[in-house]
Amino acid sequence: MVQKTAVSLPVSGQMLYASGSAAFTMLERLILLYMPFYYLPPREYNLPNLIPDRTYLGLVTVLGMTLLVGRLFDGFSDPVIASLSDNNRSKLGRRKLFLIIGGLPLALATLLVFHPPDLEGASLLNGLWLGLFMAFFYLAFTSYVNPYLALLTELGHSNSLRINLSTMIAFFGLVGMVLVAVLFPLLAASLQEAGFGLRTAYRYSVWIFAAFAFIILYAATLSFKERVHCMPAIAPQLGTWISLRHTFKIKPFRIFLGGEMFLQFAMNMVTLSLIYYAVVLFQREERFMIVLAGLTIGGALIFFPLVNLVAKKVGKKKVITSGVLSLSFSGLAIFLLSFNMTGIFFYISLAMFFLAGFPLAVLTILVNPTIADLARAGFTSK
Repeated sequence: MVQKTAVSLPVSGQMLYASGSAAFTMLERLILLYMPFYYLPPREYNLPNLIPDRTYLGLVTVLGMTLLVGRLFDGFSDPVIASLSDNNRSKLGRRKLFLIIGGLPLALATLLVFHPPDLEGASLLNGLWLGLFMAFFYLAFTSYVNPYLALLTELGHSNSLRINLSTMIAFFGLVGMVLVAVLFPLLAASLQEAGFGLRTAYRYSVWIFAAFAFIILYAATLSFKERVHCMPAIAPQLGTWISLRHTFKIKPFRIFLGGEMFLQFAMNMVTLSLIYYAVVLFQREERFMIVLAGLTIGGALIFFPLVNLVAKKVGKKKVITSGVLSLSFSGLAIFLLSFNMTGIFFYISLAMFFLAGFPLAVLTILVNPTIADLARAGFTSK
């Protein structure tokens, strides 16, 4: 029987729950930031590629295909996991069961991505390995993150509380980004100075970060009692495919989902390229990536209070639109400046990375409560 009232999660519990965002953000950013570099290092490093870098059929690369496979699994598994979670009636709670099951595979998949079978040179076997475990990673990622974010609307009993919870989640997500973008290369560099090879140092560093993230994932899982603190949406018991059809009949959901996918893709293009920006475009050492990541994440932290405040006053839609426009401007500017990153253009380029912090703040704060609002509206209109 579904309770009609729910006890508000205390602030300490809210923060512990939100800290889970740091964990899964760390694991995903480990892959997005360092996997391309690990498999296809810049020529300046004089390391062999682990997968072919040629283009097949004039269109497809192995790296691009593995990334696509991962995202396809993410996209297709997301509504399936959502439906299974909605219809789950476990005594542990319909969301918590998935968090318990998904945490370990998520950390394990991250490790396996960085352990291809052939470390001697470019191999299609490594490409198959990477594609397989990218799919495994995103299946595990969706199994944990989808129910985790669904809790946002169930732990957040008002629009203001949902935005506050989302801000906490976004803050801890940025903490995870900082740890991966700043501490990870320092840790890997210290291991290299101790005598380990670059790829060995990266693998050991991934082990340390994955173990830390694993602990946080389960601490977040234990931060609440679903039957006490959550107010679940009352939905009928529907089969998975019926639930999917119902969900995608909601026009605002379809429009927002399509736009959000492109926004995520655009932000990930910046993330994936940070090392290459540092080494190839700025002609600096790998550690210069810390400066670029620091500018973007620091900008996001500075914009956090503004995004939170303005969204409550003018609505989330206008702020998200502004974030998309600013991302388009900064991305175009970086492209044009990449032909000459010297003198004053060097500092303008750095300013564009800082400006990219605004859409990052918008993306991490407002997308989740918007999805929660759409989900709530979808059920109330049923």
